[in-house]
Amino acid sequence: MTKTVRHIVRSMRARDLRQSSRATSTKGADLRLMRELNRLLILNCVRVPGPITRVAVAHRTGLSRTTVGSIVEELLADNLLVEGKTVDAAPTGGRRATLLHFNADAGYVIGIDLGRSHLTLLLTNLAGQIIARRSGPFDASLGPEICLQQVTTRLMEFVAEHQIGWHQIIGVGLGIPGPMDAASRMLLRPPRMPGWDHFDIKTVLERACKVPIYLDNDANMGARGESQYGAGRRVENLAYVKVATGIGCGLIVNGDIYRGSGGAAGELGHVTIDDNGPICDCGNRGCLEAVAGAEAVTLAVTRAMQAANGAQAAHGPLDVADVVQAALAGDKAARDAIERAGYHIGIALAGLVNIFNPSLILLDGSMARSGDLLMEPIRQGIARRSLAASSSTARIELAQLGDNAIALGAVATVIEAAFGPPALATMPAHTGADILMPTAGSS
Repeated sequence: MTKTVRHIVRSMRARDLRQSSRATSTKGADLRLMRELNRLLILNCVRVPGPITRVAVAHRTGLSRTTVGSIVEELLADNLLVEGKTVDAAPTGGRRATLLHFNADAGYVIGIDLGRSHLTLLLTNLAGQIIARRSGPFDASLGPEICLQQVTTRLMEFVAEHQIGWHQIIGVGLGIPGPMDAASRMLLRPPRMPGWDHFDIKTVLERACKVPIYLDNDANMGARGESQYGAGRRVENLAYVKVATGIGCGLIVNGDIYRGSGGAAGELGHVTIDDNGPICDCGNRGCLEAVAGAEAVTLAVTRAMQAANGAQAAHGPLDVADVVQAALAGDKAARDAIERAGYHIGIALAGLVNIFNPSLILLDGSMARSGDLLMEPIRQGIARRSLAASSSTARIELAQLGDNAIALGAVATVIEAAFGPPALATMPAHTGADILMPTAGSS
């Protein structure tokens, strides 16, 4: 493992350990923590806003020039920073200043979208820029032992194919469907995924890959991806709604993922829509997922085709991509099924708007590929069934990242674990930084 990646991984694991043990209070540990915070603050001051001079770093962070100079030299030696062109000196004279740049190619990140029927892998640099992508079919119903062996095999092939060594990778993020316990980071009875309940995915993958693994619910990862790289940038409060086989919702509150007390926030698909509706995979009756998910939509279209063409559907079993394509081509049964699903989703989202009052709702997933056919009934449902005070400020739009949203959210999760939360990355001087990072003779 290179010195740069080794230091990042060691820092990530140390922070994880401190969070789980509530940090030691010894003076030596406090000094090491302060040094690490100073290092992160300076690194992020270069990483987030872009090229900047040492003097500007000192000004923005409130740290002394001596401290900045010392830590910058460390970061240059670790190859996390590089020096670029010089800029003109101030009008009062002096030497030309050298710009510091973040070296996004000092390491790599892998993001995984593990769906019930697909597996997508992304390789990015430390800025989340995609270097390579691989996606293919997957069957999560085979159980975690078989599936995680397949994930490991595909990961190893993917990394080797692009001539990247595991010693260059700082971590792997993974988005997976189903509610996840916030404390254990394990799935809790995920529908249609037999054997995955409380299975220790993290430990299995860390033993195989020898790098830190970060897991979260797929809708949370999608919300993070769109918030960092997509349509949700600079939006503090948003809901990311994935409409596919399942219907999940990731919530961004004040710029960060909201998980609730146990980690299960956002299970929009299991809001009851119809007391007399079909049985859901969760065991309840009439859940949104059971009446408006991809399986419900394809079933409705199949029945319409059977009614029109006899006992057998004309073209065999349908999947939701077939339905979307048919709807966009003008097929009435497909359009009706999608619009009906949008109506029910709008009802559920009206409640979300009243309670959460987001400024942006982003729709994603296989059914969202139908565009306005799904969006319009959702917009109408929200407008009719929510308070004007709540819905008047809520925009409903399609997500931007498409099939990469969840894997990019997984990448963003790893990058945040390495470099700190967004608040640390953008902390200006005089907002508490001076309390944590003394300016006089700091080290």
